[in-house]
Amino acid sequence: MKIDDSYLARRRFLCGMLGSGAVAFGASVGVPLVAYVGNLREDPPPKRMEIEKADYQLASGTSKKLMYGPITALLIQTPGPQSILKVFVATCTHLDCPVGYDPQHNHIFCPCHEGYYHVDGRVMSGPPPRRLQEFYHRFHDGKLIIALQEENLQEENSEKENLEKAPQES
Repeated sequence: MKIDDSYLARRRFLCGMLGSGAVAFGASVGVPLVAYVGNLREDPPPKRMEIEKADYQLASGTSKKLMYGPITALLIQTPGPQSILKVFVATCTHLDCPVGYDPQHNHIFCPCHEGYYHVDGRVMSGPPPRRLQEFYHRFHDGKLIIALQEENLQEENSEKENLEKAPQES
């Protein structure tokens, strides 16, 4: 009788362990799958974005992050007398971690795996395989216009020209 009880206790224990393992395996496969399917429904970023002067005017050697739809944009006003505005996608090219600007050392860094970029987007050191993606940008009527594709910067003007050239209906 004692042998039968220990057999049932071991069997119950093994079934519990196998059941727990199956649940853990299902969760480890299911959670990323649900996250992936959820990302498929995400809206695409806008073709271009206009930024008011108050939002893009920065002091020399400072930075600011803005949202370009679902994408974070990093605006950097480079230090020095010939300061220029640089606009990057604020995502590391290694494993898509967020990047930031370090004004003390004048470089862009990724805290996840210690990747460093020059302020022009080139890789300085660390694991990033390629340079940061830079937004195309231009200034128009006191606003900064940014876009991921160069042709989208000119789209606004061509749309206005097409409306002006359209024949008038009587």
